[in-house]
Amino acid sequence: MRIQLIIFACLIGLVGICAMPVGASVVDVPQGSTIFVGEEGLVLQPGVLAANDTQVAWYPSGTTVTATSVPEITVTVIPSSFDVTPVQFSGRSGGWYSYPNGVAEATPHLAFLVDQPEAQVKLWVYTREGGKDGTDYKTIRGVKLGFRMETNLYPIFNRPGVSAGEPGIDIYVVAPGGSTYSALYDDATPPHAVPITNQHPQTSVAYVPVESGASCVWDTGNTEYGAGMYTYYAYADVNGLKNVMGKIQGDTFSLLATATESPGTTPTPEAPDLITGTGTVALDTTSGGIVETDTLLKDRLGRAYVSVEKGTRALNDKAQALTSLSLYAVDNSQNAGPSPEGQNQLATYQIGPEGSTFFPSAELGIRISDNSLFHTIYRWNEQAGKWYAIDAETDNDDGYLKAAITKTGFYMMTYPAGPVTEPTAEPTVLPTAPATTVPTEIPTPIPTQTPLGFLGILAGCGACALLRKR
Repeated sequence: MRIQLIIFACLIGLVGICAMPVGASVVDVPQGSTIFVGEEGLVLQPGVLAANDTQVAWYPSGTTVTATSVPEITVTVIPSSFDVTPVQFSGRSGGWYSYPNGVAEATPHLAFLVDQPEAQVKLWVYTREGGKDGTDYKTIRGVKLGFRMETNLYPIFNRPGVSAGEPGIDIYVVAPGGSTYSALYDDATPPHAVPITNQHPQTSVAYVPVESGASCVWDTGNTEYGAGMYTYYAYADVNGLKNVMGKIQGDTFSLLATATESPGTTPTPEAPDLITGTGTVALDTTSGGIVETDTLLKDRLGRAYVSVEKGTRALNDKAQALTSLSLYAVDNSQNAGPSPEGQNQLATYQIGPEGSTFFPSAELGIRISDNSLFHTIYRWNEQAGKWYAIDAETDNDDGYLKAAITKTGFYMMTYPAGPVTEPTAEPTVLPTAPATTVPTEIPTPIPTQTPLGFLGILAGCGACALLRKR
């Protein structure tokens, strides 16, 4: 009887083990999610590929994807071990489709989205008012510090089933004597050794978490940390991205020995005249959304920028204060249609967060590479499902085509595909500030330009007439 009970217990245990779900991880990619150039060893989940497909395909911007469309490239896929190789995927951001059966469906079967990996790490100062960017901050022993991560890699850590112990973004601090810290003491009683490696940011702007009972990640008043020069940097050590992105440069700062205020308080930083960022930037806004510091955001290649002046009201899609802004070049937007009729796409940028507004306006600038061409900036109107031209002027001093914008979203700079026609102008209604009525602006039509080819034809006809006369 005892032997039978033991056998029965073992069988129950085996059934329980078999019934346990298989844990997902940072390598498991569901259908339609974002992957990054350089990721290795990914496992494509069922549904990423359409039935009987073994390939994915990428189409240039503006292509209507159908069974008869010709892709620029196709890649054979092994779902159990998939690498996003730079040779095949770099420069081909946006949607990749299951091929050939997937593109023949009524709605093309999107396998996944591809993006270039980007990340920045900044020192963060915890103050009584909340927090401040620690760049150029006068750091005195006793100041409460942490780290802010600005990255587009957050979809990796939102994949289903990712656990806390899996690889992520690793931050390191190098002390004056050369010691490297991967954990720092906070100000709890007693202090925690807070790990700063394996960070999993789940939004484009995230912070190293503060432990319970503490008000910061790094208490510089702890006796472990003497005065001197400290350096911090990071690696995106997840799915092979470290090999592609390399070291994520942080900064070097001086931890001063002498405090100028009472212990446990944070000195007031000098307010910067200009906040700058690449890819993403934090906005210094009041609770009502008024920008308090001029802000300049550039894309990572420096070919486009968004400038928001002090005094501008910046609100998100819920009419709340906008706290951050992003600017990325996109090759093939999934939310915008093909290029406007008669126009060739030169560059397309996405300004986020989607649905945000500026009053009276922000400035968008896109660098012009060929002054001999006529350029136009269009904005994608999602409700109308089409591109509308917006007023823009060329600044001959710096070579940028500049436009006042009141909304985030997709913006495209184009040049004519043939004879120049007057583009369709989108009626621009500026957002209304409280208790202020703003008149509707009627955009000035963009003038047409006469092609020089017509003058060449007249000259040729004149030459033929002279020859016949002789």
